[in-house]
Amino acid sequence: MIHYSCIGATGYVCGEVLRMMVNHPDGELVNVLDTYGVGDAISTHHPALRGFYDQTILDLTEENVRETARKSDVVMIQVPSGAVAKWAEIVLAEGSRIIDIGADIRFRDVKVWEKWYGDKHTNPQMTHDAIYSMPEMNRELAKGKKLIANPGCYPTASTLGLQPMLKTGHVVENTIVIDAKSGYTGAGRRPALNKLLTEVENNFCAYALGGGHRHTPEIEQNIAYITGKDLMKPETWQYINFQPHLLPQVRGIEVTIYATCDKDFTNEEVYELYKDFYKDEPFVKVFPSNMPVQTKWAYGTNFVEMTPTFDSRTHRLIVSSVIDNIGKGAAGQAIQNMNLIMGLPETTGLMMPPMYP
Repeated sequence: MIHYSCIGATGYVCGEVLRMMVNHPDGELVNVLDTYGVGDAISTHHPALRGFYDQTILDLTEENVRETARKSDVVMIQVPSGAVAKWAEIVLAEGSRIIDIGADIRFRDVKVWEKWYGDKHTNPQMTHDAIYSMPEMNRELAKGKKLIANPGCYPTASTLGLQPMLKTGHVVENTIVIDAKSGYTGAGRRPALNKLLTEVENNFCAYALGGGHRHTPEIEQNIAYITGKDLMKPETWQYINFQPHLLPQVRGIEVTIYATCDKDFTNEEVYELYKDFYKDEPFVKVFPSNMPVQTKWAYGTNFVEMTPTFDSRTHRLIVSSVIDNIGKGAAGQAIQNMNLIMGLPETTGLMMPPMYP
């Protein structure tokens, strides 16, 4: 039995972890902690979970985290940027494992995080030592480890959509463009004007224009890893154009990836390439060019679904890749990583079909 706890109890991601873990045969929830909703039943903030969990939200204090870590095999955490190290140090000191669903420990070179997140990291060694675990890319590095950085949502859909062609060596450097769209749960649960129904319904817009989105360097680091570059030398990484947009829907991410290749392919050839590359990956589904993937196909799951194609006129790979931003993009992948580091099959508790329509 895996005893697990969640820090960041009232957020969407914790709610999704708990929903997905209902189906996990080897998981038992210990504690949920937050600075908000302290003393409330977890179902007060996640009413859909009423009848499944009866834990009370504990205050996020050093004493409570220490006691929680002692009772837990794994602690999953999502707190504001810059706040993870303090809590991770306590969890690790108690001999437990931690999976950070935020971005604080995703970069091997702490200077990359400091540049893009505009803050001084409180524990640079931690971000260097953490294992960034996207199982379909580097699962061997994570097995048995105690400090795991869970990938971001956009980087998951983008990296897995690029990986098979990057591995061939035929992608021309500095030609990758990623046109990304996300449902507004990607912006979290905190109220904001741009998340009001009257603002988002029947509306569509780009944000973080001009290459400023923080997931840009994460995707570039993943490309560097796949292509064998030094993760401690970001000056050698290839650049991408990454442009996100806000979709007028609650869940789901679609990224359309463009990359120039030095060799032409047919649609059938790239389909076979991708299908063969991911043939042993239970969470990746590849579709032919006449079946463009839809965000609904991954709704509420840990799946990533993609349609790879090739435009021979412009010599460009074009891949549409979809995930659920709080499923595979956060909670589902965290559970997959929990299974991985605890020695369970990665699919444990996660093989559920999407809600459709």
